[in-house]
Amino acid sequence: MKALTTRCLGTALALGALGIALGVSSTARAEEVVIAKTSEPAVERSGTLPNRNLLRSGVFTLGASYVPALVVAIESDRPSDDHLYAPIVGPWLDLANRSDDCDGGCGKETANKVLLVTDGVFQGIGALQILGSLIFPETQSVAIAKSDGTPAVTLTVASTAHGGGGLMAYGNF
Repeated sequence: MKALTTRCLGTALALGALGIALGVSSTARAEEVVIAKTSEPAVERSGTLPNRNLLRSGVFTLGASYVPALVVAIESDRPSDDHLYAPIVGPWLDLANRSDDCDGGCGKETANKVLLVTDGVFQGIGALQILGSLIFPETQSVAIAKSDGTPAVTLTVASTAHGGGGLMAYGNF
């Protein structure tokens, strides 16, 4: 009877200590910002942005190929050229709605079709570059160092040794 009471008391104390530890401890959230204080640290800002170079080249490529198509759409009397008001898909719709009756002037019509295909390709490339700037963002790194150049914060992430499919992280702060 005394062994049962001692075991129950030990279990109760262990559960009580666990309850106190859980009640007192605070949870860590991923969105919390931790600032490491060292003697005169050198800190670079971090963040993820759209890839600025890819975005600029995409806007330039799309704009440089859309403006001539827009001018043709405004100036042309041909009904199929009205599709050129739509960026990206306009050249392809115009190409699909062109009639094949040449009336002896097929050389000019072939050149127009080649220009429509070229314009449609470049508008598509520009749109893909703009989309790619969001899919492949630009990342800035963070470097926190003491005044002597040594790292103020180190963090290592490694897989578990026994192949359990987990990760472990350890560091010096």
